[in-house]
Amino acid sequence: MKCQVCGCGNIKIIYDGLIRNGGLGFYTDGKVPVYQCDKCHVIWHDKVIENLDQYYQSVEYRESLEGDSDIDKFYQRHDFENADKLKYTGVTVFRNKVVADIGCAGGAFLDYLKGVAKDIVAVEPSMSYRKVLCKKGYHTYQYAIDAVDEWQGKVDVITSFDVIEHVESPLRFMKDVYRLLSEDGVAIIGTPTDAPVMRKLLGNIYEQKLLFSTQHLWIFGRDNLELLARQAGFNVSNIKYFQRYGLSNLLGWLKDKAPCGNSQIDFVTTTLDNVYKAELERCEQSDYIILYVSKREIYEV
Repeated sequence: MKCQVCGCGNIKIIYDGLIRNGGLGFYTDGKVPVYQCDKCHVIWHDKVIENLDQYYQSVEYRESLEGDSDIDKFYQRHDFENADKLKYTGVTVFRNKVVADIGCAGGAFLDYLKGVAKDIVAVEPSMSYRKVLCKKGYHTYQYAIDAVDEWQGKVDVITSFDVIEHVESPLRFMKDVYRLLSEDGVAIIGTPTDAPVMRKLLGNIYEQKLLFSTQHLWIFGRDNLELLARQAGFNVSNIKYFQRYGLSNLLGWLKDKAPCGNSQIDFVTTTLDNVYKAELERCEQSDYIILYVSKREIYEV
């Protein structure tokens, strides 16, 4: 076996057990080995779900992950994430630009950009969500490669959050992004890390109950994301770390040994929470990473 990212043959199994299958509390029937490359440190497992393309097009994916595929409930669950996404992107980059969001689901983030963007390209495999996106007037495609004929080299800003970890070939994904991006454009790609603090403190409990998932084939970090970008032809402008979950989440996990979402503990003040998040980001130990790439040598972000 060789690493698909860097080609290294030094691969180790870091976990061999049940992994999450869809939403919280659901697991695979059998053990799934999880691998890590000694050189670029990417983490992955072999595909468990067959026909992934068809799976992401169907309602089964959303129903297994969130319990339903209702568009209004989707907005209720995900609208709050837009504040974080604007923190990753800034608010000025989209004005009068052609914008594409790859893996946009129901278009919650694109709805916030509609008033400032020049044009919007929505890429989403889910058939039911694509119908919603079309009704909103977005140029809608199933996959990024499907948009290339019309939009190659024409998209000024590409965003993609929580997508690259799902795809079978991350390099092919990055090459599709490259083909769509304009010469002066920027692509902003976000993905969860392995949440190293949680793994150190909780070990296999955290790995089985949340981190390792049939739908997440990959877990990336700085080294392997940068390598993928350069292999696709990009210049890497920046890589930033962000901590999404606060100190209350960590303490809840330590107490209950189970996911607790964004629930708050009374004595965890806003100041204490902000310091915790800032320190994890400074030490590059946070739970989310953002890759900023362009075709130019330097792109200010």
